[in-house]
Amino acid sequence: MFLRTLSRFGARLVSVLLLAGCARDAAAPVGPAAAPDSANAALLGLLPVRGVTRTMPLAQDITVSAVIGSNGGTLTIPEAGLTLVVPAGAVSSDVTFTATALAGKIVAYDFEPHGTKFAVPLQFNQDLRKTNLLATVTTSRIDGAYFDDKSRLNQASGTAFVSEVRSATVNLLQFRASFPIDHFSGYLISWH
Repeated sequence: MFLRTLSRFGARLVSVLLLAGCARDAAAPVGPAAAPDSANAALLGLLPVRGVTRTMPLAQDITVSAVIGSNGGTLTIPEAGLTLVVPAGAVSSDVTFTATALAGKIVAYDFEPHGTKFAVPLQFNQDLRKTNLLATVTTSRIDGAYFDDKSRLNQASGTAFVSEVRSATVNLLQFRASFPIDHFSGYLISWH
């Protein structure tokens, strides 16, 4: 009898604490999410990376769009050094592809429509001539990194927390980095 009463008391106590926590969260101000600290990022399964940075930071976002169908096509942002190749068969019907070069020094982009998955991977190509890559990276590995929220980018430090890293191919003759994209969200060029 004593144990059953103690159990009920414990269950009620947990319920009260959970409700209090929800009420506190609901009262929190709504606004942009702060970048997680390292401990919180680890709990969220995020990986810390160093972003390749531009020699001249972008003063503002640059956005371009194009309707691309099943025959494929290309989307470019020359000012930012991006070329996105959509191969034939990546989509089955016309899709409005949007790429935004994010303001700041990190070579990072947001792609829409978010969550779109491709039957054939797209090819992300970044011209590295207007980046700090030669000044800061000598024998480092270059990767493409996926982020789901641009608040995960720290433009001041040139770092980010990302959900996924995929190996990039670097062409030193053309000074270009490339990697495949199989779904849309945010991507950056990272090094380590």
